[in-house]
Parts: sequence; C-alpha cells; structure tokens
Amino acid sequence: MPQIPLFPLSVALYPGVTLPLRIFEQRYLHLVSETLKADSGFGVVLIRSGGEVGRASVWPLGVYVKIVDWSQGEEGLLHVLVSGQRRFRVVGTSRAEDGLLLGEVEWLPEAEPQPIPSECDGLLAVLEELKQHASMLSLKFAPVDSADALSWQLAQLLPLDDKVRVELLATEDPLVRLADIAASLDRWARE
Repeated sequence: MPQIPLFPLSVALYPGVTLPLRIFEQRYLHLVSETLKADSGFGVVLIRSGGEVGRASVWPLGVYVKIVDWSQGEEGLLHVLVSGQRRFRVVGTSRAEDGLLLGEVEWLPEAEPQPIPSECDGLLAVLEELKQHASMLSLKFAPVDSADALSWQLAQLLPLDDKVRVELLATEDPLVRLADIAASLDRWARE
C-alpha cells in the first residue's frame, strides 16, 4: 500500500475542488518543497480532534491533492492552491521525525462520470447561488459537467457536519450523494 504525507485541515476537501492554503509550519513548508520538486501530491484529511497547528487525529478518509499554484506572501507565509484529485482511505498512520503525519492509504474506486439528472435542477440552482458567495472565500470551481462535480461542489460549500462530510466522501455513487445532500437541504428548510 502506498504511503503519502497527510495535511490535516479543519475544512474538508473534495475531488475537482481547489482550496487555498496558507503554510507556515516548517514540516509543511518542507512538504510543499518536496512535493513541488517531485511533481507529486499529498493527502488532505479532515481533523477529527485537535487543531491545524500541532498534532491532530483525523478522519480515515481524504483526498489526494496536487499543487496548482503557489506564491510567497508579504507576511512570510507560503500561499498554495491545491486541487482535489482522488479519494483514499487511511489504513494506518505514522509520524516523520519532524512530526509530519504519514498515511498508509488505499485508493477508493473512481466511478465513470454520470450526467446530471433533470430532477437535480434545484440543486444546480442552489450551487450557483452558493458559488456567488464562495468567490469571497477564494474558492475556484470548474464548470459542473457531471453528477460527481455537482455533488462534490455542493458538499464543499454547504455547512455540513464533519461526520456527514466524511460519509459523502465515502459514498461512491454520485446520485446517492446528491440524494443525501437534497435530504439535508429539505431538513434545513423545515427547521
């Protein structure tokens, strides 16, 4: 099984979605440097307990990311833009000498793209409204061309509980993900 460096975050990330990161801890500066040199990636995992600084325990699912852009900020921070590529399950972890979390992972299957069903027009409208607000968060989204893209982008933008975020990440069928998201929206509308 492959071993990849893990980057714990308090924000979930999904395939096909980009996310800006501000890097300042030495272990992550080294990770970014090595990743850029090797033209490889690393795993982003959602924090279960703890914080982004120091040690954290993480949920056992994540997304492999590639760095698509980077710059040095005036404040001395490294600004990195990562793009979610593919899902994985963490089957074991260890720590490098510098405290970097390493994960032994198994890749989750990638489904064939499915068209967006017509009954999801309401979800498309919700996504378009959310994207107007997302631009303020420096999030960038590709055009929605499949049920997968629609489900991942909605999951990224909606205020879901962490447990639900991880469950969506584990769900292989995008139509099931969309049904779960629609059920959450219906529940919120009734509250």
